[in-house]
Amino acid sequence: MNTAHGQIIKGDLAVEGAVGTSAWPEARDVRDLERIARAALKGFKPPYVRPIFGEFQSWAPPYRQFSEYNIIDLWRPVATLRFLADLTVPAQAKTTPDGARFWLPSLFTRRIWRPTHFFRQPDEYGGFSSFPDEHWFFINGIGTNADVARINAAFLAHLFHRPLTVVQNATNSLLVDLHECAIGKGFKKEPKSDDRKTMTEPAWRATAALLQALNAKHIERVVVIAHSQGTIITSNVLRAVAHAFQSGVVREGYPGWHDFAKGMMGEVTSDTQKISRDNIAHSMSELSSEGRTEALRRMAKLEIYTFANCADDMRYVAPPDPIPYMEHFANERDLVAWLGILSPLRGESDALIEIDGPMRVRAGAWGHLLNEHYLAPIDDYLYPSPHRPPRESDPYPATGHGPTRSRLYDYFHGKRPEDLPTQS
Repeated sequence: MNTAHGQIIKGDLAVEGAVGTSAWPEARDVRDLERIARAALKGFKPPYVRPIFGEFQSWAPPYRQFSEYNIIDLWRPVATLRFLADLTVPAQAKTTPDGARFWLPSLFTRRIWRPTHFFRQPDEYGGFSSFPDEHWFFINGIGTNADVARINAAFLAHLFHRPLTVVQNATNSLLVDLHECAIGKGFKKEPKSDDRKTMTEPAWRATAALLQALNAKHIERVVVIAHSQGTIITSNVLRAVAHAFQSGVVREGYPGWHDFAKGMMGEVTSDTQKISRDNIAHSMSELSSEGRTEALRRMAKLEIYTFANCADDMRYVAPPDPIPYMEHFANERDLVAWLGILSPLRGESDALIEIDGPMRVRAGAWGHLLNEHYLAPIDDYLYPSPHRPPRESDPYPATGHGPTRSRLYDYFHGKRPEDLPTQS
């Protein structure tokens, strides 16, 4: 099997610790989260509008075809009101309990429970079967309901000409979304069976989906594009897998995967949750069924590209090997990115922020929206339009170590990195 980026893994790495032990730090406490937030806010002035919504002149219509600003549309009042309600009315980020689903109308249950769900976005030409040896995922960020997630997914399909599986991390109001981010950033740092619940529902549902794709023998490349809160979800997936590697349980014949999945999820209240728990247990068992070396080979199929990474811990699963492949894009004046990848605390001795992989920064750029502030400049650079001034230089140059050109660019409009000249 060809790995996703040409790596050759030689032999098993030394297992850190015995089964049942862990090298992970204790859960992040409130004081650490406050310190991270204060360090981020120190670089900006209230009311913090430009760091999220970009330069003021960009707010005026008409908007680009795939801009998130199109969600506010006087000619589509139902979609507009649905977005505003999803953004402001709190709900629970979990699957509707079976009893409530049976006895209560969906119009009512939707306002109380907004579970993570999946949908498929076709490629640029409406197909779902192109690139059958690849599986692309998109995990959306904060304040994103299904309508906005479809706008994001449509732009990604347009840029890369590939179908995507969208892990739609439903917004449960901005207030609840921020609470989820705090949990994901460290309150429950380590998967363990005596913890009531280690991961939020979006994280364990994403874990089940990604592991299934990595185990599929016909899939040679699994690509994840994560934005904002989606980067925290992705980091939790890696954290769970890394915990399994570092505690020594990734080995042939390990019998305890059901308990591992149970510890991740805690109490389950619906058949959907039970199915996900069983899927995680089965996929982790399959990942390790042929031993640690083969498990690392499968993990090497994974490529992760983050935008506005606000996680505080996104590490390679079996260091020092750079598995999975990761790149991170950030706008210099994006407040959310300052909670993670751009944090002044990153790399300090107390390790509040640890993110592996090369970083690419757009100097002086404001804004946090994926399409409007991140993907549009990349599109203008790779495919200049006569209606817009061309970009002669890469909007996201490499900082520090790493390739000068992003590997993600090599997938543009249906290309593949291996089909292009090798980049330095």
